[in-house]
Amino acid sequence: MQCILIGTPSPSPDADETLWGLVTQHITHINNENAITWINSSIATDQEQEGQRTLLLCAISDASNTDDIVNAVSTVVECDAEVWATAPAILPLRPMDGYDRYIKYSSNNNETTETLQESWAKQTMKEHGLFFQNALMDKSTVEELREEIMTEIELTEHLIRLHHPEINIGTDFISFKEIGSRGNERFDLLLQQPSCSKVRDIIESKVVQRILPVVESILKSNEVDFDLSVVYSKPGAPDQGWHADGDHQKGAQDIRWNNSMDGWKNHLADAYALCVFIPLIDLDDETGYTQFWPASHQSRGLAGFGPVAQITESVWNGKCSAGDAIWYDYRTMHRGMQNCSSSKKLRPVLQILFKRKWYSETRNYGTVGITDVKRDTSSECRQTATGAA
Repeated sequence: MQCILIGTPSPSPDADETLWGLVTQHITHINNENAITWINSSIATDQEQEGQRTLLLCAISDASNTDDIVNAVSTVVECDAEVWATAPAILPLRPMDGYDRYIKYSSNNNETTETLQESWAKQTMKEHGLFFQNALMDKSTVEELREEIMTEIELTEHLIRLHHPEINIGTDFISFKEIGSRGNERFDLLLQQPSCSKVRDIIESKVVQRILPVVESILKSNEVDFDLSVVYSKPGAPDQGWHADGDHQKGAQDIRWNNSMDGWKNHLADAYALCVFIPLIDLDDETGYTQFWPASHQSRGLAGFGPVAQITESVWNGKCSAGDAIWYDYRTMHRGMQNCSSSKKLRPVLQILFKRKWYSETRNYGTVGITDVKRDTSSECRQTATGAA
């Protein structure tokens, strides 16, 4: 059993509806024996066909020959069709009317009570694996935090240069307890040091205490703690590869084909961790942003299929203002986009990782501190004393 994605030209929204109706009504089996179930549809641009508007048809079937499915579609729609992708899990596609109406929560919404907010947040996170909230943090708080965090970044990089002069910051791989590299010119710095106490106090009082009830509702636990870090990208940072910050837990349920049940198992295990991204500058095409694949948290079988989200235009671009928040399930696939800022602007994004207390993050940082490894500094001291430095 597999998911198959087929593309066929479609000139207009009216044609989309007609073609979808023809396919779903007339193609229920392949060669009168292999069942096929049509899941959803979307629209994308076929770059290999000079930007042709293309209707994407997503189905699941046990037919082993995809050519038979393509031929069946071509016959019914009386037009060419081709396979865009196959996968062991249902490929999430962008809704016909886009993502914003489903994943954007505005504090100006008429439904402002905590109960309604929690209900919306839980449902949206379960279905889409992320949501957007505008103006979680006010401008004065953003400015105060940005100043404190930029100082911490400078201090951390100074310590790396001092204790590890062999490391070329920006190109060499870094994995310390305090900081890890995430590709060229991209870093994840934990804000756990005593020098970060002011930052943590601000976040705890102005953010965590406000949103914790919603977090606990999503994670279905009141035994929740959090880690605080800043993910920052310098000018020259390239597009990141697709990834999820956390795996599906061993033995946890996801949405996939289950042979013993003879059907799709639509019971996704609850989130065990979620991140809240809060940019400390406005994010746009120049500074870069984080690109997400909504609903990619639903199946572990989607690992490695991030490029499909790109060609099917099923991504959501996290362009937003300083102080806005993007919440996402720890299993949701995403990638940081390039920082091509001509003004040499560093892109700092505050990251709050909320997690059930039993979960410990072990793979994203190292085990040795920056200052744990000692080296001989006698020659450096002599140079400093004589003015040679």
